[in-house]
Amino acid sequence: MDNVNEEIAALESLLSQGLEQIHAVKRIARNDQSQLDETDSSIEIANDADLIDRAESLLKWSRLKAEFLNMGTGLFSDSCWDMCLDIYICDLKGQQITVSSVAHSSGIPMTTAMRYINVMSEEGLLEKTPNPSDNRMIFVSTSASCKQRISDVLQKLP
Repeated sequence: MDNVNEEIAALESLLSQGLEQIHAVKRIARNDQSQLDETDSSIEIANDADLIDRAESLLKWSRLKAEFLNMGTGLFSDSCWDMCLDIYICDLKGQQITVSSVAHSSGIPMTTAMRYINVMSEEGLLEKTPNPSDNRMIFVSTSASCKQRISDVLQKLP
């Protein structure tokens, strides 16, 4: 019973952190400059390791949220954001990731994931490059502007 209570406490803590992050992103999206000015003065510039930790926490929280709240509808999933975070994390770690790996790990149907990746690529968020040793494989990475945008969001999180 203690293990169950510990897991519940851990989930409550994770959900609480996620809610704080949602509120921070909402403030950014609303361009509530007065709140951002207050936040910006106390923000320390995060290094790559901090950004990876923040991105991994967001990705974990997003997947947990979707797992517990979707109930088959997909209403609480954010597949494009999750895929971008996944690719961003690999980029910061210096790891190459294939389009099919991203699509598979997204948890949505392969055709839908591939369509989203293609749209994000067309929008300039992602860059696809062929694998020189296997033409059947395509590597994907975040574009410089996408990487900067995600970093900016992660920097502003509490």
